Amino acid sequence: MSTLLTFLGTGRYETVTYTWEGRAAQPTHLFPMAADELFAPEKVVVFLTPQARQHQNFRDLQSQLQEKLQPVDIPEGRSQADLWEIFERVAGAVRESDTVILDITHAFRSIPMVVLAVAAYLRRTKSVTIERIVYGAFEAREPFRTSPQPEDRAPIFDLTPLLELLDWTSGAEALLKRGDAGLIAAKMIETHQRLWTKQAETSQKPTKLKLLGQRLQSLSKALHLSRPREVMPLSAELVSLLSDARWEFQQWAKPFALIADQIRQELERFAFGASDELNQQSLEKQLQLVEYYLQKGLIVQAVALAREWVINWVALHREDRDWYDARFREKELETALNAAARCFQGKQEELPPWWSSLPLADHCAKLWGWLGDLRNDLAHCGMRTKAAGIESISSRAKEIPEHLRALLEHAGAHSLRGGRRVIDLSQLYGERARLDELPAYLDRARELAGEGNEVVLTGQAPIWLYLAVAHALHGKARRLVYDSPVTGEVCIFDHSAR
Repeated sequence: MSTLLTFLGTGRYETVTYTWEGRAAQPTHLFPMAADELFAPEKVVVFLTPQARQHQNFRDLQSQLQEKLQPVDIPEGRSQADLWEIFERVAGAVRESDTVILDITHAFRSIPMVVLAVAAYLRRTKSVTIERIVYGAFEAREPFRTSPQPEDRAPIFDLTPLLELLDWTSGAEALLKRGDAGLIAAKMIETHQRLWTKQAETSQKPTKLKLLGQRLQSLSKALHLSRPREVMPLSAELVSLLSDARWEFQQWAKPFALIADQIRQELERFAFGASDELNQQSLEKQLQLVEYYLQKGLIVQAVALAREWVINWVALHREDRDWYDARFREKELETALNAAARCFQGKQEELPPWWSSLPLADHCAKLWGWLGDLRNDLAHCGMRTKAAGIESISSRAKEIPEHLRALLEHAGAHSLRGGRRVIDLSQLYGERARLDELPAYLDRARELAGEGNEVVLTGQAPIWLYLAVAHALHGKARRLVYDSPVTGEVCIFDHSAR
């Protein structure tokens, strides 16, 4: 149901002709009448003080709208308690999932601010659609005469963008404080699509805003799932994209423009395009990401990545293996680390011959045991005897960067490269794969595949996308594999022996 929420006072309102998008209402001194004619709501709820209910203005409105009009009493708004009561009365007049038009033309004192707060509240708590917020701009009438005439035309201002600004602000806060780009990315994509729909006849349209939003969404998911191998190349891409799309978000996403430089500076810390390379630089980037997690209060992610960081550091000293091969990491590296940690605690364990050649081997063993205890405190959700308190966990987590940096200084100058990359084709597109966006999908697939790697294609996607990606990777991938729950891994081509 579409409902007009409006206000009426005791003022002397002059008769003019209100206009909206080229349409003119019948001349009236009461804007709610014009709003009813132009927007055709099913119901009109008018909020009145006791004095306004006794005034001729209300009688005039009632005679015109009759049964369609629903009056609701409110206090005058002279105190904080009054404002809260107005808030509750306005919010209570709207039902779940209603569509609402808010009119603040005849609202008095601070009521327009209350209306804006109510609008934000209703959208989040009752799934209400705010169709628009309007203001009949009597003071902007043309011609502007001291004694207004009925034929004078007063425009209706659409104040809905103020509500949009609240969304952008909330999104910016979530991104800066928690690394959650979901809301602000959705606003970018929505803005891009709306502009392409509304401005089909114009040449000025965004070309990168949607892509920027999509990449921010992917980054946010990768951050919160502790996926540094996705975070680092996505961050590198976004650092470049933030420069390329600067004009677009300054034009159509101005609230984001205010924080873009700050976001870029944060991403530069762990932006690293060669995410399959393991060396001192990539360890530095991963450590910067651990620090970012701690700054955002994402302690679980910080601890999880710190443990993998230690495994990476040990892998870098082994030199001769695929550093993210699961068996190598779990069967050899983690087994050695667990044994070393127990030895450090005074237990008898057999260590592999190469362990003693590690620089700072004792520090590494002690750190691994310490991180294991911290990880267990988190993983068991406090459901064990003598569980650590939340303040203890937070305090200990802050010490992680210092311990990792001690190892980083002894990372060495050599480098390893992982040999297998998994590309989930369903992550290349949004809700539906589009043929006209195929070049962008292929560019992204090439980026993810890198050069000379074994590449696994998986995920739900149309057959034409699988075929196109497989063709695009011929000559780039050393070996190409298709993987699904039904077939398992199926080799498409293998140039390993060539």
